[in-house]
Amino acid sequence: MSVSAAYCATRQPEKNRECQTMKKLVAALASAMLVTTVFAQTATTDAGKAQLKANQEKAEAQAAANQKKADAQHDAAKAQASANEDKASAQADANKEAAKVAQATTPEQASGARGDAAKAQAKANKKHSAQSKADKKKQDSAKDADVAQAKADKQKVEAQSDANKAAADAKIDAAKK
Repeated sequence: MSVSAAYCATRQPEKNRECQTMKKLVAALASAMLVTTVFAQTATTDAGKAQLKANQEKAEAQAAANQKKADAQHDAAKAQASANEDKASAQADANKEAAKVAQATTPEQASGARGDAAKAQAKANKKHSAQSKADKKKQDSAKDADVAQAKADKQKVEAQSDANKAAADAKIDAAKK
């Protein structure tokens, strides 16, 4: 039998038993809805906190990766600059010694100058191998930067997964209560 609020309002107090029961049911339902709403808000808050934490962890991981990339690029640039300076200096020395050969006036001077020029050119050639070392340093730096970015990406995925799990757990807890 269904009882409406209008019906209860028109009933006499002595015949109010059904109305009292209905009022108690309405009060219990309202209380339950209030509790459910509070738990749902708590779940939403927990999920929001978990998402904020995940966002912070993702930002920190990306910042660390960016720093490693910057450091690697800086190291590679230093190695390249050093190699360029060494090559230029060694080649200038080799060119100076070669010019002495052309300026030599005696066979002894020319022979000595040629020997010095050959030594200087060999030194310059060794410095050119420094370029391959600088290139290797650049490759290693790029690889390190890629590894750092991959680690950051992994940390970001894990942080987001944790946030999603926390949100799902909060929803389950809210549904249980």
